[in-house]
Amino acid sequence: MGQNETVAMADLAALIEGHRSVVARMALVGADDGWLLHHGEITLDADAAPQERTWFYDDVAFLECRIPAPLVAALLLSAEPQTIAGFDVRVPEGQATSATHNRYEGNREWNRVTTPWPRSEWTAPRPNFADHNHTGVLVGNADAPSFLNFDAALSTFFYQAPHHSAAGRPDLWRVVQPHREAWLLRTTITPDTMAVLVEGHQVAGTVLEPSTPAGHQSQELKDSGEFTFDLVNGLLPESLLVLRRGKELLDLRHFPAPSHGRARDTSVVWEQPGAELELLLAAGEGQHLECKQEIPEGESRKKMLKTIAAFAGQDGGTVLIEVQDDLQITVAVAESLRCAAAQAPPRPGTQPRGRRENPNGPAAGKPAGAHPSESAADARFPAAPGTPSLLPSAAPGVPLWSPHCCCSVYGVTARLGVT
Repeated sequence: MGQNETVAMADLAALIEGHRSVVARMALVGADDGWLLHHGEITLDADAAPQERTWFYDDVAFLECRIPAPLVAALLLSAEPQTIAGFDVRVPEGQATSATHNRYEGNREWNRVTTPWPRSEWTAPRPNFADHNHTGVLVGNADAPSFLNFDAALSTFFYQAPHHSAAGRPDLWRVVQPHREAWLLRTTITPDTMAVLVEGHQVAGTVLEPSTPAGHQSQELKDSGEFTFDLVNGLLPESLLVLRRGKELLDLRHFPAPSHGRARDTSVVWEQPGAELELLLAAGEGQHLECKQEIPEGESRKKMLKTIAAFAGQDGGTVLIEVQDDLQITVAVAESLRCAAAQAPPRPGTQPRGRRENPNGPAAGKPAGAHPSESAADARFPAAPGTPSLLPSAAPGVPLWSPHCCCSVYGVTARLGVT
């Protein structure tokens, strides 16, 4: 959705000045004549009150507060200091005269920020010579924690996350404008339907449009709520869900083919048995996934049990058995999973879906009247000719989902389970 447009700083200042107040978060570095802005994030139309906090160190300060919008507009246009929360703040000399504008869809992470609704962002670079030179430990007090260095403090204050080398803030300003007029709150994908929950205070007159390589549907909306679309052939890779008003794009969700390392969109809920193993493998091994070619023995088994204990004691995780180093499983394993899924009862808390005829006739290679989960899984994750699709979620003795499960171990030969 981002346009990467260049906007004059005067126009951005006028936009900000059109608001009575804004929420500001700033990192400041001490100077001879006051405080120099190192990085400032301004949120327009914030939906919640700021935390109103200040972390003060000897020659570094971080502050968050609601301030009059004209103060920020003045800093954008002039090197004259402005008093903000008791600090005389000025910008470095050589401040840029323009900013870059981008618009991002909801739940899109960009520069360590994710919001459930779409947003516009304007960023202006920091002059190269204006970087901070504070390299020592920041010793805190009753109101401010201690940090090993300035960058660690900045990452914690702005993003509540550890600092890493790829997360530096090269920009002096970041201005964020949320767009809550109409947006996609949640999308639930089943083998044969897509349910979309739309929120916003100006939903009337918008159009919700799922498009797939096989065709598209559209529905004009009168109010917020949940809207369901049939997916006769399942959700095909490279499908797109768009919320628009006329030709104006409001929000979107993209459903690409699975790829290793791709982050999962938390606003998209998958309720189809064929998708979850594919998504686990697509993310690759990491903090929440461990793969084993076989059931370990001896010391290796102890290591696996330690991994399971670590998963169970933290955020949960998954151990997959009979998965090769290249994250591929054998055809024999896939066939076992398909047979298990065909015989398994429905998940807890769900009702079995009845058979549903395809009005366009049976899909290629599918008998008439085939259960929609079969065609949906094959369409979502098409297998090579002669290779069965993966339907692992209901393998006997290996629940893929349980309301009380914090760590799961999957295998076809072993069929281990931890709940």
